[in-house]
Amino acid sequence: MKEKVKIELIEYTYECGDGCCTNYGTITKINGVEMECQNQDTETIIYHILTHLGYEVEIETIYE
Repeated sequence: MKEKVKIELIEYTYECGDGCCTNYGTITKINGVEMECQNQDTETIIYHILTHLGYEVEIETIYE
């Protein structure tokens, strides 16, 4: 049987007290372990998930 992997993508938005700036991103957790990098970049999120699971990763992004 294959091991189950639980991936949590936690979206957040923070607005400063006077409303002049907004910060947002995605916290990624794998089996309860929070990854260091927090952002909205899909390529980075996938990279961190796979390397955390022990894979050597090369991601190619193609824009059409």
